[in-house]
Amino acid sequence: MKVIAERGRLYLHGTFPRKDGQPGNAQYKITLQMEDNFSNQRKAAKQLTRAKNLLKRGEWDWNEWLINTGRTPGQEQGAETWRAAIKVLYKRKVLLGRCREESWHTNYMGTLKLMPQAQKVTTASMKEELERYSRDQYTYKKLYGLLKHIADITGQPFPEVGIPLYDRATTIYEIPDDQYIIEWVLSSPEPYRWFFGMMATYGLRPHECDECRLVYDENQKLWLAQVDDDTKTRYRTVIPLDETWHDLFNLSDRRVRPKSSRDPNRRDGTSVWLNKQRIKMGIDYKPYMLRHAYASRLWREGGSELPLDNAADLMGHSVKEHLQTYRRWIDPNLIAASSMDAISRNRAKKLEAAEKMLKNQSKEVNA
Repeated sequence: MKVIAERGRLYLHGTFPRKDGQPGNAQYKITLQMEDNFSNQRKAAKQLTRAKNLLKRGEWDWNEWLINTGRTPGQEQGAETWRAAIKVLYKRKVLLGRCREESWHTNYMGTLKLMPQAQKVTTASMKEELERYSRDQYTYKKLYGLLKHIADITGQPFPEVGIPLYDRATTIYEIPDDQYIIEWVLSSPEPYRWFFGMMATYGLRPHECDECRLVYDENQKLWLAQVDDDTKTRYRTVIPLDETWHDLFNLSDRRVRPKSSRDPNRRDGTSVWLNKQRIKMGIDYKPYMLRHAYASRLWREGGSELPLDNAADLMGHSVKEHLQTYRRWIDPNLIAASSMDAISRNRAKKLEAAEKMLKNQSKEVNA
């Protein structure tokens, strides 16, 4: 099986189960409904991998791959049940959209798999699923958006329910201070210590610890963590904060997470593994708080001298994400102090410029 291009369009070509349901296989060319360009070639590669996996598991369903003809507006043919509708949603968001495979499994399927898979999607059943959660919960907001898509796929009217009230910008959490972090990391047994230490020192996401590499200068004094381009935010280089933590946590002695039976497509394997250990140790904070603490430390150390886009690049996300998600973890007193410092420096610059201008004017008069 392979992806082929004909007349500027992309297709899957290979051996598949017979369309008429008869025993045996036959050669088919399946249109992917995409133009032949670089971006779509990557999407087509995803579809090729998925097709191979479906055939290997014996789960091939032609309804997912044929162009639907004669369907009513807003309805995907053969997608009446929750299971079928979720498959179509996966196709739209992952295979044809921008959602990454690991993001789908980590962020969406954990909620969608709780739906009554074999039952038919109805307005009443969508309402029932939403009413399991409070409107101010994040899960309600996430499911609300997913069910909007499910309603469109199945042609069912979306239920009359309240709009989500969750707003992460108003949700305040406490982050650990540096002394707590040091005690947390040093009290952790290996290999957990190395992973906690990398998150604390470099602000990495849990799964990025598996994939990063450390780079030193010729004097073995500069440590940079490089995150490869197959991660969520592509390639980036990260600096250590606090620099002394690299040696304190012995991060040069790289450790490897034990193999797991969890789905390899899910990126939360490392996070789950670390979270179980912190619960066992009685740590009050989730591992991701180490990353939030790094963001706070970045602001504290860099202050107004550190451009916002640089801080966002170090964290591995957009400026908008940095403002919405990470600035709120920073102690307001730090922001106020840094702002006062910036204002003082700006006033000093203005005063220096004014004195220089007066000095020049005085020289002109005397001349």
